[in-house]
Amino acid sequence: MAQKLQFIYNAETGFFNKLTDFAHKIISPKTYACSLCALTYGKFTIKEEWADYIKSLPMEVEFIYKNEWKFAPVRQEYPLVALQTGTDRVEVLLEASELNQIKSLKQLRTKLDEVLQNAFVG
Repeated sequence: MAQKLQFIYNAETGFFNKLTDFAHKIISPKTYACSLCALTYGKFTIKEEWADYIKSLPMEVEFIYKNEWKFAPVRQEYPLVALQTGTDRVEVLLEASELNQIKSLKQLRTKLDEVLQNAFVG
């Protein structure tokens, strides 16, 4: 299995959940629970700068809601960025506490570049 970069959102699937997230992001963006969503999405769609960055990555990328992530039982806080290296192996590259400190897409890209370089060198 090739390596796969996974972005696990602090959000859940389902129409009602998506509607609630959408409203929360617009009404009270500073208290929105998913910092990864807030950084990478505008009010309606993915930010173009983020989409371009994702396309430039040299690996498969997957976006997952926390209730659909198969490794969810071992994690308590979201969002996360993880690198799946096998069917049952995953390495968390960025924890929720780190993602929650990032304030811009530029910071997020820089941090991702850094952790990916370390994952491949280390």
